[in-house]
Amino acid sequence: MEYIIGVDIGGTFTDCVVLDTDGALTIGKALSTPHDFSVGVVDSLRNAAENLGLPGIGELLRSTRLFFHACTVADNTLITRAGAVTGLVVTEGFPDTFLMMRGNVHLGLTESESSHLAALEKPEPLVPRGLTEEVPGRIDYKGSVLIDTDVRRIEEVVDRLVGKGVESVAVCLLWSIANSAHEKAVAAVIHRKHPEVHVSCSSDVAPFLGEYERTATTIFSAYIGPRIVAYMRSLQGKLAGNGLRSAPLVMQAYGGMLSIEATSQKAIGTLESGPAAGVVGSRFIADLIGEPNVLATDMGGTTFKVSLVRGGLIERDFQPVFERYSILAPKIWVASIGAGGGSIAWIDDKSGLLKVGPQGAGAAPGPVAYGLGGTEPTVCDADVVLGYLNPGYFLGGRMTLDKDAATAAVEERIAKPLDMTAVQAAGGIFRIINAHMSDLIRRCTVERGHDPREFAMVAIGGSAPVHAARCAVQLGVRKVVIPLTASVHAATGLISADVTYEYGMSDHAVVPLDPVRVNGGFDKLCARAAEDLANAGFQKDDTVILRSVDMRYRYQVNELNVPVSGSGPLQEADLEQLYRRFDELYEQSYGKESGYPEAGKEMMSLRVTAIGKLAKPAVHKDPVEPGDVREARKDRRDVYFEEDGDFTATDIYDFGRLSPGMSIAGPAVIETPVTTIVVNPRDRAEMDAFRNIVLHVGQEGGGRSS
Repeated sequence: MEYIIGVDIGGTFTDCVVLDTDGALTIGKALSTPHDFSVGVVDSLRNAAENLGLPGIGELLRSTRLFFHACTVADNTLITRAGAVTGLVVTEGFPDTFLMMRGNVHLGLTESESSHLAALEKPEPLVPRGLTEEVPGRIDYKGSVLIDTDVRRIEEVVDRLVGKGVESVAVCLLWSIANSAHEKAVAAVIHRKHPEVHVSCSSDVAPFLGEYERTATTIFSAYIGPRIVAYMRSLQGKLAGNGLRSAPLVMQAYGGMLSIEATSQKAIGTLESGPAAGVVGSRFIADLIGEPNVLATDMGGTTFKVSLVRGGLIERDFQPVFERYSILAPKIWVASIGAGGGSIAWIDDKSGLLKVGPQGAGAAPGPVAYGLGGTEPTVCDADVVLGYLNPGYFLGGRMTLDKDAATAAVEERIAKPLDMTAVQAAGGIFRIINAHMSDLIRRCTVERGHDPREFAMVAIGGSAPVHAARCAVQLGVRKVVIPLTASVHAATGLISADVTYEYGMSDHAVVPLDPVRVNGGFDKLCARAAEDLANAGFQKDDTVILRSVDMRYRYQVNELNVPVSGSGPLQEADLEQLYRRFDELYEQSYGKESGYPEAGKEMMSLRVTAIGKLAKPAVHKDPVEPGDVREARKDRRDVYFEEDGDFTATDIYDFGRLSPGMSIAGPAVIETPVTTIVVNPRDRAEMDAFRNIVLHVGQEGGGRSS
């Protein structure tokens, strides 16, 4: 038996999914270990091996053909400001570009922060002014060298930075996107004199127009790069020591895989790679069940995330914002808020109102019910009080929850100050977190011109199956799909992904475009793509190369990425079709009649996505047959439902005893080894051929299960 493994590190849990050659999926799960994330990785592999009936992870890894990984090392490094001491090398006369930022001060701010701009300061820079150095030399926008650089001055600058303790250097010189010779000269000096120092050049990391954005992107990559390299090398050593023969592949934020070497060269690609894997997994499920439009929702222990799949395509963000800095690194478009199972419930001192989140309890100490030292009541604690979670069967019985402690915390911290019972307080926490989640989905759909009723919801993350149906009914969504691998679904996204390289170059031109110019630019990018895919071991028949163009109306700043049809050289007719497609996409994004064709259009950048298809077995599909669901009934317990305003004796079902075709009318609870699914009184649940649970929201089953 051969295996394909995906491991994703989350804020609370590290998740593992194993796909065997028969198409069967096996799950592993362990607490994340922030002090050394690789420990949690090994623990999740050990749990998966146990679930497979193997004696240890050695036998599992020795039989593994592909190992995929997504981690929060980059995110954690940025959030905790624990990155490398980073220096910046810029063109002489331009030392403050990064510090000045852009005039749009609202970027990356919450609504509340935007209302109090006068009280805000700029974010603490990753590179302080004292670690910015200037080198002589000028290149113009055509790539012509106006003033050559001076190697001796470069050596002095580099030595000065290293003398100040710099561990990594970001190099961002003017117009390096047209001619990178001067940046390469700086990198060569660093490699020759100080090979231990990490280097990131803007011409490699972000070859696009926008001096500030290009600088910020390069700095971010340099800042987190050494930590990513150290972690990846440590993890690879541990995995190889346990028998893994192939090098791990690392998920990128744009939804594809890269080798550890390629990831180390452009570390910024790992920022938010875990959420990207979850969205890729949601599209994978959508393809399996034939749903073209999907709300990909993910509720774990720390955050709630939403992304959209429309017409089978994942929405992407080509200029995301991190820490209020605009970044030129493509990623899957994901919106998130601090709303997870570990979100803390608290009372606002000023208003006296109950609040939930955004702060969370994390993996340590975690919710009070975990018994790991947590004292603040969380959403998870409220779910325990309301009877949704089984204290004796959390994580399949591997962890016992302390219901009495959770109840006491809710009562002491929330109920008593608000003159409520513990159950009323827990119900309030439950409703507030659901409202936060529904509001985020509305912002991602209604406020962006999409009708949520036209989407199915895929609910992933350990906490989502408890809350998803309540959000769906508020939004008019009729179908909620809870995958077999719901609580480890980012790991499922990993095993469904392919090796993917992203390339791009700025090329500003006014429409109508010259086909020779456009084809020439694409030919350069496609040649690099073909070479990288070949070096990675892919045959031509196993590769796909996609082209697109960033365009905008003239006199505007908002750009849209427009896919290019076909694979051959572009003719005038193809470019005319491209212009029309831009108009259509603009109206889809900003509303009917919002376009401004009278202003004319302009091309800003060319992009190429190169995909190397990895051979993976199909997921096992079972026959769908009616069955007696009473055989899966394991217990009854009191569970609180809003419709009754009280606890109701509710049937509890064992997921492992359900078979495809079985249907359960709410109210009910389905317990799996990794999550809990709540079926509300007016909903109906059924298991499909892939052993996903599909909730039909608002479709009453007449109080019967079959």
